Amino acid sequence: MQPAGEPGPYPAPVLCLPRGGLRHWHLRLAEGLRAAGMRPRLAWTEAEPAPAGMETLFALERLLQPRPGPRPSERATAAGLPEADGSGVRIVLPGAAEGGAALGILFDGRPGEAGLLQALLRGGAPLVEIVDGDTVLAHGRPSLEAAANLCEAYETVTARLVPLIVSALLRPAPSAPAPPARPGTPTRRARPAAAGADGSAAPLSSLLLRPALAHRLALQPGRHSLGQRLARGEPWRVLPDPGHRFYADPFLFHGQGQTHLFVEDLDHRTGKGVISAVAFGPDGPRGTPRPVLEESFHLSYPFVFEHGGTVWMIPETSQNRTVSLYRADPYPHRWIRERDLLTDIVASDATLIRFAGRWWMFATLHDGAGAHSDMLGLFFADDLFGPWRPHPANPLLIDAGGARPAGAMLVRGGRLWRPVQDCTRLYGGALGLAEVTTLTETAFAQSVRTRLAPGPAWPGRRLHTLNAAAGLEVIDGSAAPLRLFHRP
Repeated sequence: MQPAGEPGPYPAPVLCLPRGGLRHWHLRLAEGLRAAGMRPRLAWTEAEPAPAGMETLFALERLLQPRPGPRPSERATAAGLPEADGSGVRIVLPGAAEGGAALGILFDGRPGEAGLLQALLRGGAPLVEIVDGDTVLAHGRPSLEAAANLCEAYETVTARLVPLIVSALLRPAPSAPAPPARPGTPTRRARPAAAGADGSAAPLSSLLLRPALAHRLALQPGRHSLGQRLARGEPWRVLPDPGHRFYADPFLFHGQGQTHLFVEDLDHRTGKGVISAVAFGPDGPRGTPRPVLEESFHLSYPFVFEHGGTVWMIPETSQNRTVSLYRADPYPHRWIRERDLLTDIVASDATLIRFAGRWWMFATLHDGAGAHSDMLGLFFADDLFGPWRPHPANPLLIDAGGARPAGAMLVRGGRLWRPVQDCTRLYGGALGLAEVTTLTETAFAQSVRTRLAPGPAWPGRRLHTLNAAAGLEVIDGSAAPLRLFHRP
């Protein structure tokens, strides 16, 4: 596998667009290609049939949901991009008519902006493929978790074309099978109707519910099988929150003869999270969670583990643009920031494991655009304290259904398993258990073997995190009713 940034088989890509069809996301794509060591150029082509009403709908949605500009979907000027001289591989971008030998982009099997809008109007994360004829060079499922309307969904998906096209040009993987298409979606290379995706359907929306935390005592301490109780629909005991706060991201740790539950403890009145903990006994929690770690920035996902006789925590500190390691002193009530393992990075839910002779860190990455849950990054080191090196194929995955960590990893029979969030329909909509089938310094592959969704025993609409220790399993997700809070 070729390291990112080195000249690949297509060092001078040609971006094919109709005159007047340049958007700001195309400029960001060109910047991403240049950052990868390539020399993008423009070629003007005929326009594909435009989806009726798209521009009007986008303008209205941008007006109703204003964001700092310029917006990726807005029209732009060439801004110094040179025109092609006839050499280089051609990439047909949405809006351009197909023609000649070129790489194409498919959305649930359809090309163009009409194909993209049709995929978005069906709901859920669309399958995006970069193709050379019938060969898939790269693919992904961008998450729409942060999209409030159709325009933002369009911008979210096009943001992920940057790493997908870079991967297709520098690290093509034609042998890697794409995820199966969703039921009812067209087959590859199907042609959209010229008048399709006219914007008449209701814009995408999201419903925010108050998360709640659940736990359940196991019948056989130490003999848990992660996720089986959830799959069987056994009832869960809810750990109530104080009302103006919610608990999320539950992690269990058993050490020094005690079991503690660590959670993100977020106050709705301030919008800021701290890490709280509560001890567990045979009959459940001994009291209520109390803060044990607070910073000037938001904290969540308290990944707690033991190494070298010391208890450590790596909470999510993405708001601080770090991945930071904390040491218990003393456990569990006080934590000292030991060092930053990664800096100048927005990484969510960092989860570590020592496997095959080295340390591995999985986290979702955010590059300033799109969702926070669909790009999987991997880092590795010989020592917990580093230095930590990025995997040359980062982002390893663009997958709303299997990128973001959802709890501590585990090894069973020499096989490595990752709990993952399934955000294909909505953020934290379900959980998956993924087997890591390839893990080296140059390659990675995983397969989601099991999907765990809310059911009768968990009446909420979402599942977010799954962890187990000392005969306990804990999950979190959304639970009705919706609560509104006044923020001073």
